[in-house]
Amino acid sequence: MAIHHHGARGYVREGEADWPDTESKATFLRAVMEGGGCVVAGSHACGDHWGNGCAVEANSALLRALDGCPGLDTGRLGLMGGGLGGALIWNSVLGPFAGRAKLVAVLQAVANLDAVVREHKFKDVCLRAYGLPEDTPDDEAVEKIGSHDPLPRLGALRKGTKLPRTAIYHGFKDANIPAETNAVPLAGALRRAGGEVELNVFPGVEHNVYGMGAEMEGRLRRFFSAL
Repeated sequence: MAIHHHGARGYVREGEADWPDTESKATFLRAVMEGGGCVVAGSHACGDHWGNGCAVEANSALLRALDGCPGLDTGRLGLMGGGLGGALIWNSVLGPFAGRAKLVAVLQAVANLDAVVREHKFKDVCLRAYGLPEDTPDDEAVEKIGSHDPLPRLGALRKGTKLPRTAIYHGFKDANIPAETNAVPLAGALRRAGGEVELNVFPGVEHNVYGMGAEMEGRLRRFFSAL
């Protein structure tokens, strides 16, 4: 069983199926299913959530529903996500999914809300997800959303905390969600807590690891074969 965490504007809308319209992303989900011998689920997750409490509760409700579905082995649970979906993955791993997920794959994904605010590229939409005005001063915004920021929460974990095996896929030239403020410190925080982490930062790749095609499909297929 794998749960897919969408990026910006990728959430499920009323009357629509939970399947990406972009064929390259759909192909990656097929690779996950083939590799893990699993099905993929997702939810509306409160829209463009940036890992907020509403989305974490939606994830919790989704897992409860999946636990009740005959024939689904939710003991073999994997998580995958990109963009802002990364924040929801880690806030779920640190919350209702604690100890449940075996594998996590994050692609060009957010792990550091402090950086999102201070880099000012997506500050407005991130703060909107937390009910804050977009002109909230940086220090005040960071303080108010700090309890939902995955990176410091992961950094505070005791070594030996049960964590999923993690694969991080990120473009070195990603200007949207820079690797140096997200992927690299995420790997460090997970390793300090004793987690098993595979960090992949690809030279020449921007905020589009989905554009890597067959190479990334193969990586996901192999990674989820351990599910």
